[in-house]
Amino acid sequence: MDSKEIKELICGLFLGGDNGFPLEPDTDLLQEGICDSLALVQLAAQLEARYPPLRIHDAEITPENLGSISRIGQFLKCKQAG
Repeated sequence: MDSKEIKELICGLFLGGDNGFPLEPDTDLLQEGICDSLALVQLAAQLEARYPPLRIHDAEITPENLGSISRIGQFLKCKQAG
């Protein structure tokens, strides 16, 4: 999943589908009010649904893993690697 796909997913889930929203790779989704901690759970569920057999454990649903486009990308790379 590349940055563009991650941005599209976030825009679809939390920004009413507004792909033109100025969302940079390092924009902190929680600090900017784009989503909250409960929304991170929803994001994790959507990632799992799109990319089976991806499994995101509850302890992994953190701002450190899912708090920005770049962090999501890094997290997914780590999950796929191993």
